[in-house]
Amino acid sequence: MSNFVPEAGRTGIHVRPAHFRKCEVAARLALDAFGLNNMGARLEVKTFIPECVGMGSSTTGVVASIRAVAHAVSAYRGARMMPAPHLQATLAVAAEHASDSLMFDCTATTILFAHRIGKIVRTFNGPLPQMHILGFDTGSARDGVDTDRLPRARYSRDQIAAFGCALAVLERAIAEQSVALAGRVATFSAKMSETAVQNPLKKPKFNELLRIKEGTGSAGIAVAHSGTVAGLIFDPALPDLRTRVAEASSAIAHLGFDHFRTFSTPY
Repeated sequence: MSNFVPEAGRTGIHVRPAHFRKCEVAARLALDAFGLNNMGARLEVKTFIPECVGMGSSTTGVVASIRAVAHAVSAYRGARMMPAPHLQATLAVAAEHASDSLMFDCTATTILFAHRIGKIVRTFNGPLPQMHILGFDTGSARDGVDTDRLPRARYSRDQIAAFGCALAVLERAIAEQSVALAGRVATFSAKMSETAVQNPLKKPKFNELLRIKEGTGSAGIAVAHSGTVAGLIFDPALPDLRTRVAEASSAIAHLGFDHFRTFSTPY
């Protein structure tokens, strides 16, 4: 959530808290896009998403800031001035170098998003299947992850070719609304991350996590590629879902991981 308040006599943007520098840059870029290069303002940013763990906190702040600027400009000009999602993506990438796809509505479709150029590569007909996810923090980076200094992961040619097959499985998972297939794709992606030619964020005790996945009947494991969080995917239609999730939580806690969160994909 961001609050953008124009201030007369000011040309810069004062952001609070001060460490939300990317939000300040995004707000400036948004003003420039509206032709208001000299407008100054106060920008206040609040987020309820854990920072520096790979959950997209920077993109939520950046997109919220862009939209807050748009609302202020709309009031100033007396007309709705909300930038289209693809323009929000362009501004977000310019502000933070790599962006999540939060500016797009994916409740009816699923998109493959090029996070470093801010463009949709492919659109799948239909949303992701409904999934229940047990999230946790592997804590592999004690003070969080500075994504600006994070080297890019590198994959072999064979791995890159295999991603094409994974996309075909994902398309089928969406068409059939299959949690099992979606979980298989997530697990494949997690394993590719662990075996990449270069990956500075491999998850500790990954093989143990795979055994917990199998032992609790989880459909798959998902990992953040720019942070420390991970999650086990469960089919919400399972009659013993609560029991399975409780068993998984206990087993993961025994590995030394914590900060559990459960959530579901949109209905």
